[in-house]
Parts: sequence; C-alpha cells; structure tokens
Amino acid sequence: MKKRTKMLGIGLLAASFIGLAACSHSASQSSQKKADNKKVEIILDWTPNTNHTGLYVAKDKGYFKDAGVDVDIKLPPEDSSSDLVINGKAPFAVYFQDYMAKKLEKGAGITAVAAIVEHNTSGIISRKEDDIKSPKALDGHKYGTWNDPTELAMLKTLVDSDGGDFNKVEKVPNNDSNSITPIANKVFDAAWIYYGWDGLLAKSEGVDTNFFYMRDFVKDFDYYSPVIIANNDYLKNNKEQAKKVVKAIKKGYQYAMDHPDEAADILIKNAPELEKKKDFVHESQHYLSKAYASDKDKWGYIDAKRWNAFYKWDKEHGVLKTDLTDKGFTNDFLTDK
Repeated sequence: MKKRTKMLGIGLLAASFIGLAACSHSASQSSQKKADNKKVEIILDWTPNTNHTGLYVAKDKGYFKDAGVDVDIKLPPEDSSSDLVINGKAPFAVYFQDYMAKKLEKGAGITAVAAIVEHNTSGIISRKEDDIKSPKALDGHKYGTWNDPTELAMLKTLVDSDGGDFNKVEKVPNNDSNSITPIANKVFDAAWIYYGWDGLLAKSEGVDTNFFYMRDFVKDFDYYSPVIIANNDYLKNNKEQAKKVVKAIKKGYQYAMDHPDEAADILIKNAPELEKKKDFVHESQHYLSKAYASDKDKWGYIDAKRWNAFYKWDKEHGVLKTDLTDKGFTNDFLTDK
C-alpha cells in the first residue's frame, strides 16, 4: 500500500517488524472453512499507529480472550493488506473505502465490517507562508502527488468545484516516506495527508502549516478511511466467530475513546520504536480518540448514504464503470442480532 503509506506519513517508523512471511498459513485455512479453534489474524495496513490503537487495546485488555478468540495482529506484506484477505490467507485487515472500489469492481470477495474512524480526516496540508486555505488556492502551487487516478480525480474535483483550475496546479512526484519533510524543504508546497498523523507530526516538528479537510469542500469525500475488511467466505462460514472478533475490536476502540493516554501507552508498548515520539503519539491519540465516533455506542457503524455517495462520485467521474451501490459493507457484525 505504498501510496497510502505516504498519506499516513508513517515511514519514519522503523521497519523492524518485517517478518510477516509466516503469518498467513493458519489464516489461509481459517478463511475458507470453520475456524472456531484457529488463530485469527488481523493484518494492518502499515506499521502500528493511532489508527490501530483499538486493536492493541483489545489484545492488551484481554477482550479477544474474553470473547473466546485467539487473535494475532500482523504487519502487512509489501503491497497491500487487502491481498491476503482477498486471497483467503487472512480473515481481517485494515484497509480503506476508496481503495476498495477497484477491488470490488473486479469481484474481490471482501466486505468492510467496521469503520475505524467515523469521518474522513484527510485533507490538504501546506506551508503557512503559502496561504493555501482552500482548494482554489492550489492554483500556481506545487502539489506532491503519487499519480494515482483516484487521487488526481479527487483533486480535480476539489480544485475545480472551488473555482480554481486543476490544470494550473503543478504536480510533483511525492516519493518521500512522509509529506512533511518535502513540504518543509520546499520540494512541493502541498500534499494530501491525514491530520491525525502527518498534521500533528508537522506541529511536533515545528513546521507551520495550513490544513483543510477535503470533506468540507466536497461532501462526497466524507467516505470511510480506514475500515476493517474481512474475507467473505470467512464471514459466511464463521459468522459467530467474526461477530466475537468485531465486537471485541469495538470494545477496544471504545476504551481508547475514554482513556486516550493509557491507550497511547498500550500502542507504544506494542510498537516500542514509537517511544521516541511519545508526546506526538499521545497528541495523535487524543485527536483520534475524539474522531473514532461521535457516539461511543455507534462506533464502527457505516452510513449507507455516505458510503454510496462516494462510489456514486467514483462512477460519475470515470473512476468506476460499475454501480457499487450498497456493495462492500455491512453493519451486521456490530449488532447482537
């Protein structure tokens, strides 16, 4: 998930977790048939960060154990956490609604079973001196891009709908592990980031910035990012176990909402390389603990209207050729029914 990792800006974390090669064997057995006594693996989208805190809290507090499930939280392979789930080699992973679109269109057997964050917290960050406070202000500035078709289509909609001219935005390749360093070094002027990590990282490193949320300018961009996806065969054949896993995860995020500092310490305990960024991690956790859900009891629930609105935008702007209305998500594993 190289393009997404640049958005998260977590390349500063050590790559010392590499060792996923053996993680998929037991999960490949469990995703296609009954897995009541099998270890359940959850594949992260990148190295541990505050998007993942609730997972580690659920593990640390024994919520998975109390539910009668044995869960391992694993690092992703080189390309994408979704591939292991699509191929039936892991039952769960952290992923993103926007990146699910093309996979679903190609028939991937995956479903989002919970939204980790209620609203899209991504947006455009820039140096304060450039005074980029809205999309149209990107005219004449350098934007750091991964040249992803969906990314560029979204940027065009943002800029043009705000009265700017997308063609006047200079696109500069963004090959850095995070976007703050090249912005500070004036490699480019603006980039698409998640505020809860890169935005606060800029603050912690003393880089003065402006930031605006994409959802504030195009309501269709208030999609779900990140989400927890699951293999469809696994869900079909292991419904009760899947419910136990998802409800334990929910409990973990709910605890993180109420106890952000303790939750941040649990994350750091499980990702000790974060210790050197402890104050930043705590600030990020305080931000996300408020963003996970506005109603703690409704954590994880996906609003069909918002989900469908983004895929409708995808189709209207040529990103998709297929109508994905009501496709790729469910709230069934969050309920007691």
